[in-house]
Amino acid sequence: MNEGEGRVLCVGLCVLDIVNVCESYPEEDSKQRSVDYYWQRGGNASNSASVLAMLGADVEFLGTLEQGQEYGFLRSDFLECGVHIDNCPVHVEGQYRCPVSTTIINRQNGSRTIIAALNNISELQIDDFMKVDLKRYKWIHFEGRPGVDRMYELLNAVHTFNESCSVEKKIVISLELEKIKRPELLSLSGLADYVFISKEFAMSLGYFTKEDAVENLISHCRKGYMATVICAWGADGAAAKSGSDKVVVSAAFPPDEMVDTMGAGDTFNAATIFALCNCAGLNEAIAFGCKVAGAKCGIRGYKELKGLKGANVTVNT
Repeated sequence: MNEGEGRVLCVGLCVLDIVNVCESYPEEDSKQRSVDYYWQRGGNASNSASVLAMLGADVEFLGTLEQGQEYGFLRSDFLECGVHIDNCPVHVEGQYRCPVSTTIINRQNGSRTIIAALNNISELQIDDFMKVDLKRYKWIHFEGRPGVDRMYELLNAVHTFNESCSVEKKIVISLELEKIKRPELLSLSGLADYVFISKEFAMSLGYFTKEDAVENLISHCRKGYMATVICAWGADGAAAKSGSDKVVVSAAFPPDEMVDTMGAGDTFNAATIFALCNCAGLNEAIAFGCKVAGAKCGIRGYKELKGLKGANVTVNT
């Protein structure tokens, strides 16, 4: 792994989250006051970039942005978090619309219900990706987005770059597979060094424990290479497997009070990547991911994660 200097790049979607916090989940066709309301930047890759920045990584987000009324807020929030967005293609207003999700957080248990309006968004294209100077990065994390052929082009571009590099300059590739409506993306596992599988994705494939998921899905990864499958399983922690090694597991670390579970999976992925970038072993890395994800569930958003490293949540750096 390229463990020296270099930036982590998160490739995927950026969304505007409109969040209402309620004392309880509202009944249909009822009127209920919320106890809080706020805008928040969302999207899997966008969230993971925020968490990496809060933990102290040099991180960049790459995805399409839309020059509408939401753009000013999203851009300011990226900059406030310390996430670079210089290479993001920005579409003119009217050509595309910013994806927006409306989220209801149940204050009783921290659950979140999300209604997504992806609108007429444009996914990142290979021409946009090829404008980026890949020499700047040590790790690129891809959110599994629609279009298996397009995703193949993106991942394969990094492989082509790696073929021309010395071992210490090669970019580590990770891929997140979350959405159950995109099982075809599993075929891309052979292009990644690390594959992050969500509980929902694993269950849609017929696996009902985190251990079974990683034990079986490792067969889809790069042949003859020490690739790794990682699967977070909510309250049951996480499991991981590298090549022919034994499965390693971590317990979950829930907070004293569930406040906001939105983005917990994105937080786990980011914290695990952060630990791996800092030479942690696989077992230590997924434990760190579980600890940070648990801590995130006890706070609103991601910005309070900034003080966690070096306190109750640690990793050797």
